[in-house]
Amino acid sequence: MWELNENDLPGNTLRLMAGCQRLPNGNTIFCNYLGHGHIGEQPMFFELTPDKKIVWSFRDDAHFKTINQIQLLDVPGDVTKVEILR
Repeated sequence: MWELNENDLPGNTLRLMAGCQRLPNGNTIFCNYLGHGHIGEQPMFFELTPDKKIVWSFRDDAHFKTINQIQLLDVPGDVTKVEILR
């Protein structure tokens, strides 16, 4: 079993993991909801490898307060059927 805990990413304490999407390459996109006093402190979402390395992250405090859900639409699979490709 794979899990991600609050302090597994140095410098990016996880607040409220509001959404995630597994990618065909095994990586996962996570949304880190930053409400409740944490707006502007960390990335809003990021891609993480199975060994918990951040591939890329997104933060745009000028345009967003916080983001709690995203879905990458160019990932293979039919989202209407809740397909998960591995």
